[in-house]
Amino acid sequence: MNSRERVMAAVNHREPDHVPIDLGGHRSSGIMAIAYNKLKRHLGIETGDIYVYDFVQQLAIIEPQVLDRFGVDVIEMGRGFALQPEDWHDWTLPDGTPCKIPAHIHPVRMGNDWHVYHEDGTLVTIQKEGCLYFEQTCFPLADSDDDWEHLIQTHLSQFLYSETKRRPVIIPVINDIPL
Repeated sequence: MNSRERVMAAVNHREPDHVPIDLGGHRSSGIMAIAYNKLKRHLGIETGDIYVYDFVQQLAIIEPQVLDRFGVDVIEMGRGFALQPEDWHDWTLPDGTPCKIPAHIHPVRMGNDWHVYHEDGTLVTIQKEGCLYFEQTCFPLADSDDDWEHLIQTHLSQFLYSETKRRPVIIPVINDIPL
């Protein structure tokens, strides 16, 4: 079975040749950037930057050689975004590991904490000293009885996941390998 057949068999309650493997196919199965850096070192992989695609949870993009090493059957479809070097900029993880974060996110050091502000000055998320993740602080739709559709359109950019400077692209796949 190839990866697609394996996953589809499992989803359809048929027995695959082995249990499908998922590492980072969704945010819920992702790996934190600090742990990913340690995994790469353990595997002897010294190439490639750490790309943190989910800044709040500090989740890393899993590189093809790691996916291949574990025989991973699924990929994260968000990889159609932020494909150019200018979509990223340098930052440092709490343990000192250098990484790349989305270019539209600009953490500001405030004392011993990190803050991220929306362009309108609203504090969107904060990483307190000693924490490994960021905590969302902006909930623009909370306690509102207003028109939801209007609120979503008005406040969507205050959610870190909504910012992209480029349209997504389709990643071609041949024989279960993204090109």
